[in-house]
Amino acid sequence: MKQGFEKAVAMLVERYPEYPEEAYEFMRTGLDAAADRFCKDDKSPHLSAKEVYLGACAYALEEYGPMAADVLGFWGIHSASDFGNIVYNLIEVGIFGKQKEDKREQFDELPDLQSFLNAPYDGTYDGPLSELPNF
Repeated sequence: MKQGFEKAVAMLVERYPEYPEEAYEFMRTGLDAAADRFCKDDKSPHLSAKEVYLGACAYALEEYGPMAADVLGFWGIHSASDFGNIVYNLIEVGIFGKQKEDKREQFDELPDLQSFLNAPYDGTYDGPLSELPNF
């Protein structure tokens, strides 16, 4: 699987140069973190756009702390729409799957990435990262 992922990402980086390999690796590990957070049983491993976004943002905050927005920005991830682009690029090459009701545009409707990643540090959210609010 790792070699398949690396080949797929190399192809995506060539096709969509706005996102480097690190952005795709982040999304893969962010999706795993989201699945751990939201998939409480094995019956429904599917995640909504909102769950992918929330889980990956929480993962970014846990990994990079106050630098999360800067790190993601360095990888070309500046908005929820960028999350959607990367997820759907990975769907395009068969790394991620989707259900019929899933749409790329669902990511466009999610809250501002910068505000969300800065919330624990600007006083608008003071709870633990593991309990970030659902939108």
